[in-house]
Amino acid sequence: MKLKNNIFFGLTLIGLILLSAFAHQQNKLREIGHISINFKSDGPKFLSLSTVNKLLIQNIGELSCETKDSLDLIKLEALLENTPYISNAEVFCFPEGTLGINILEKKPLVMIQGDNTYYLDNFGSEFPISESYSPLVPVFIGELNSFNKNNLLALVNFFNEDPFLKSELKTIYHKSNSFFVGLRSYDFEVEIGSMSKVSDKLLKLKVFCAYQDNNELEKKYKLISLKYKNQIVGS
Repeated sequence: MKLKNNIFFGLTLIGLILLSAFAHQQNKLREIGHISINFKSDGPKFLSLSTVNKLLIQNIGELSCETKDSLDLIKLEALLENTPYISNAEVFCFPEGTLGINILEKKPLVMIQGDNTYYLDNFGSEFPISESYSPLVPVFIGELNSFNKNNLLALVNFFNEDPFLKSELKTIYHKSNSFFVGLRSYDFEVEIGSMSKVSDKLLKLKVFCAYQDNNELEKKYKLISLKYKNQIVGS
């Protein structure tokens, strides 16, 4: 009896292993018949579903003729992330044969307008201007070196911390070791100076703008300098 039980359990175990192996093999050979693309954050801006579809089909052939086992998902992720507008891509397969794609587009922080025109994101990554989408971001005018690049990103992020200042920041340029900014609702230019105590300088700017909004100034200023300690100098 004991021998029969052992044989029974042994055959059952072998059957389960073979069944599992067969199911695994069938799952590997299942055709990829559909692509499900999901854009994270605010949805597609620079890209479109058709653009991503076309890119994938060009690089892996007709999906209905491919199997899950033949797809290198890591390579597909790398392929997508080499696209200038994509910050991060996740590629995975559903059991029913659907290829899932999660895409996070780069978010422009500032436009650089020099010999070449391009965007910078929050990490300092450069990517090209698009004909399909023109975001409202501040424009840095001039050539940008690596040192000023880091300071520029920090300055724009300081402005973005305040809703009023974020909505007002229009243009930026760098001259004689100072940053100068132009605002959307005011005619005067603002000299920020260096990046020292930027928070205090921007607070002074908000106070000055609020004062001008509520009072008629005797003089129309063309330049407001914030680089001096505890004062605002207008000219």
